[in-house]
Formats: sequence, C-alpha cells, structure tokens
Amino acid sequence: MSSDAQLGELLVQRGLMSEAQLRTATDFQQQLGGDLRSIVVKLGYVKDAVIAGLVAQEEGVEASVEITPEVIDFDMVKTLGKETLEKHQVLPLKGSDAGSLVLAMADPNDLRAIEEIQFRANRSVEPAVTTKAALRKTLNQLPDLMKQAEQRQGGRIPPDRLKALRSTPVDKLMRAYLVLQIESGKLSLEDLLARASKL
Repeated sequence: MSSDAQLGELLVQRGLMSEAQLRTATDFQQQLGGDLRSIVVKLGYVKDAVIAGLVAQEEGVEASVEITPEVIDFDMVKTLGKETLEKHQVLPLKGSDAGSLVLAMADPNDLRAIEEIQFRANRSVEPAVTTKAALRKTLNQLPDLMKQAEQRQGGRIPPDRLKALRSTPVDKLMRAYLVLQIESGKLSLEDLLARASKL
C-alpha cells in the first residue's frame, strides 16, 4: 500500500471507517501533517492492529501484532545497530531461511529502509507487518531484552564453537584444560605430576 489515499480508500471499502471519518482524518492530516495511519489510530477510528492486518493482507506478507523476545534475531540486531533500527522503525526477526531476513515493519513499502537493511545485513529482506506501537515498545525495551537473551545463552555453546570442540581430539582438550587449571592456580602442577606417576 503505497499511499495514504489508498489506505483511506481501503478502510472505507472494508467498512472500517466512514467517508465522514476519512474526511476528518485527511483534514487533520492537512492541518498538522503526519501519516494517515497514525491519525486514524489517534482519532480512535481504527485500531493499529487492524490496519497492520489489513496492510499485510493487501501486500501478501506476514503480520504480527506482538513482538516477543523469542522471535527477535538478536545477532542481526547487533549487526544492524540500534540506531539504524530506530531510524527506520524496524526489527529483525528469526526466519527459516538463512539467506533472507524477516523484517518487522509498519510499512512494508518503505523501500529506503529495506534497501539500507539489505545492504547492511547482506541478505534479502522479507517484510512482516506489525503495529507501530509494538515496534516502539520493543525498540524501547531492546537493551534489556538483549541482556536477557545473553543471560539465557550463557550456558549454550555457539554452533561454530561446538563444531570446533567436537572436532578437536580429546587428549588435546584434556591437555589444554589442565594447562588452564594450572595457570589459573586451581591445580598444582606438582600434584598433577605426582598423581600421573602413580597411574
């Protein structure tokens, strides 16, 4: 949906707003500026979640009213940076395809945002429509959500490190572990050698 006029027309066609309400909203927009979607939500004519669903349906993309920490791609958040995400009001979500990036956004036709994210992420972008309120809320909570995600991952080994661990011979791992223990003062070299001589 590329314009406010198209959105307004669609809202009236679907019976979500009257012609009179649309005129009021467009008059309000001409006087104060802003986008029609935000205005009709502020005026209480249509809920943001309803508009997000409608836009997603029209554009043939996914819709999400709520963004939970489980669906956020925190690695991509770090890659893109909070400043970029706030600038475009977008959020990367986990997808099933490693070659593409699911991007939660209020406007799936924001080509400037899509192009910049594609360039920075070096992946193709699949828009997923969400509400502006859900984006703002999640972006405001992002630092705390990232800390929580890091704490949850504390006991997990990243896939590349796990692969390296599995491919390293056990005797090398044991030697490295013992050296670390000795160097950190948790194990005495003399005790270790004395016990080894008794085996």
